[in-house]
Amino acid sequence: MAEITAQMVKELREKSGAGMMDCKKALAEANGDMEKAMTILRERGAAIASKRSSRVAKEGVIAAAITPDRKKGALVELNSESDFVARNDEFRKLVQDLAQHALSLDDPSTMLESRTAAGETVADLVKLLIGKIGENIVLSRWHVLNCTDKGYCFSYIHPPGKIGVLVEIETSMPGLADNPEFREFARDIAMHIAATAPTSVRREDIPADMLNAEREIYRKQALNEGKPEKVVDKIVEGRIQKFFAEVVLLEQPFAKNPDQKVADYIKQNAGKFGSDLAVRQFVRWKLGETAEEKAAE
Repeated sequence: MAEITAQMVKELREKSGAGMMDCKKALAEANGDMEKAMTILRERGAAIASKRSSRVAKEGVIAAAITPDRKKGALVELNSESDFVARNDEFRKLVQDLAQHALSLDDPSTMLESRTAAGETVADLVKLLIGKIGENIVLSRWHVLNCTDKGYCFSYIHPPGKIGVLVEIETSMPGLADNPEFREFARDIAMHIAATAPTSVRREDIPADMLNAEREIYRKQALNEGKPEKVVDKIVEGRIQKFFAEVVLLEQPFAKNPDQKVADYIKQNAGKFGSDLAVRQFVRWKLGETAEEKAAE
């Protein structure tokens, strides 16, 4: 049996919000496996929140850029050691320039070795700034979103650059993307995504294994609560519907008007503009996520 250290208990407490003894017992039952221990705590209802620790989050900025025709968008995250450097004008200019540069690449995977208009590689530009500022700087990730024939890309960066969103909205009306009111509608959708962190556009997009895992957790929760076997399935389905409302974009309460679902807000605007409208895809980043994932490995 794996040794359960005080540090392991502390880490699980910070991730789950559960009590010290609950965490220690869960770790013992999971033989020291942190993820299994989290699942055990959720099944027992002992975890207050299933959240990552923020201790490993890095400072920096997320920037977005979009082509003039709105058929392509890019997100870039540039990390620094301190928030002071993240507020530096030269640092912020570099991350915005890199987002714009990403749009020009035929193959975004070549970002680091690609050459900018000035002739330097992206990797060299980052190194040059490290030399000027004297602090480690890392281009941690970049993403280019390509739209369909009917799709147009919109972005939102939550000040001062801690959350970034790209969203593709499809319309049956050519030229609608140039309408200022339509752009305001698209911005509302992007801001909503930034605020609520959905994981998918529609429930059908959720992987079957993830959904099955949630069902199993809810079933064990209900049984551990002493619910009769004959009503457990009904309870599970009720909790699954609540899960959908939390993570599925179209089923979430709209951030600006919680009495209205996002799907209804889109339908309302489709009538207003006289065009079919649909959210096809989105990308949402929170600053430091990649650093958290590496620390968890």
